[in-house]
Amino acid sequence: MRMRSMCHAALVVVAIVVGWMGRADAGHVIFDVADRRLLEASDADVAIPLGRVADLLLVAVLRERIAAGEISFTDPAPVLPVAGDRGPRLSEHDPVEIGDLLQLLLLGDSRTAAKTLAAAAGPSIERCRIRMQQLAKRLGLSHTSVAGAWPSPAPLAAADSARERGATTARDLGRLALAVVTDTELRRRIGLDGVPIANGGLIARATDPLIAVDRAPSPAAPAASARVALVERDGLELLVATAGPQAMDELTTTIEHGFRRYRRIELVHEGQSIGPSVKVRGGIIPTFRAIAAEGWSLTAASTSPPALAFRLQLPDEIAAPVEVRQPVGELVVEQDGGILTVIPLVAPQAIAPSGWLDTAHSGSLP
Repeated sequence: MRMRSMCHAALVVVAIVVGWMGRADAGHVIFDVADRRLLEASDADVAIPLGRVADLLLVAVLRERIAAGEISFTDPAPVLPVAGDRGPRLSEHDPVEIGDLLQLLLLGDSRTAAKTLAAAAGPSIERCRIRMQQLAKRLGLSHTSVAGAWPSPAPLAAADSARERGATTARDLGRLALAVVTDTELRRRIGLDGVPIANGGLIARATDPLIAVDRAPSPAAPAASARVALVERDGLELLVATAGPQAMDELTTTIEHGFRRYRRIELVHEGQSIGPSVKVRGGIIPTFRAIAAEGWSLTAASTSPPALAFRLQLPDEIAAPVEVRQPVGELVVEQDGGILTVIPLVAPQAIAPSGWLDTAHSGSLP
């Protein structure tokens, strides 16, 4: 079995900005994106105000509604202006497509876009809040509740109830961000900037992005006390969520800690020969070695190799003819008594019956 440790390369950062002032011990989580697995957590269940995590939850609701065909990116939505909105001004006389409003929300803190999208996704803002709460439950965000005042930008007093403020945790934030960034279309959209919207009447810029890709938030953006980052280095993607007054500094530290502690290891590559030779009964080629139909990698701690068990399920002999990439067995990878993955094994080439060659020769005689 060949193992290749992934080397460091370019850094890709996705930072999710969440506007709340939290405790210094609010903690962090690190997820492996490829395996969708929590690698570590520290003080990750400390309750924090929901802030703009609600917008991220709205994005996830829109993703579900669009995937179900209940609404589309091109549907027009009547604009619902919000007083005191820091985002670009939208004319309330001209409907804006849902896709444009989504782009505006991803790139800036537009309360008008949030309110308009919520009304479209519900339909009605109250119905949208219910959908957001239901989605949070399906995603296992057990400590997340949607604020009754959302999407109003009005500040809430410290004495306001949790129902009025809304709440979440670093663990829930990480799970929610993972669901968003692993969606192909949303991943494409969060990487855009300078996007014309509203029939070209407005350019959406990443002035205060909900998810900032491969760039730090603008210095002009309001201070934030929670961050989520998606970091890629040569195939290893770590999703890191941090919270606290020094969230960005903690984010950077936690990212570096993650890459020191974890690595992506390629254990099987596609086309790799696996196991002993298989006899071909009655074939023009007497044996072959099965190959892996697909590759497989694992994220593991850098300080110690993963404790894995490999179980080969492969016959000693098969009968000709054999087709190219014909399934012939599988390699089962186990850890702690559970199955991690099953890698299909296939024939590397076609093998005809030995009598076929004689028939071909005799058929060519005059």
